[in-house]
Amino acid sequence: MACKLDFLADVVPGRTTWRFKVRVARIWKVTGYLKPYQVVSVEMVLVDSK
Repeated sequence: MACKLDFLADVVPGRTTWRFKVRVARIWKVTGYLKPYQVVSVEMVLVDSK
């Protein structure tokens, strides 16, 4: 039995539960301005089948 997957284009505020099947097209680390050795976030570009 296949589970129902959501598409990235269908994301709306207020809903807290999602099920995605995605490919990470690009990933990079963002460093701090005053502390360039400190990673403050990891950014990603996600791609789904739609």
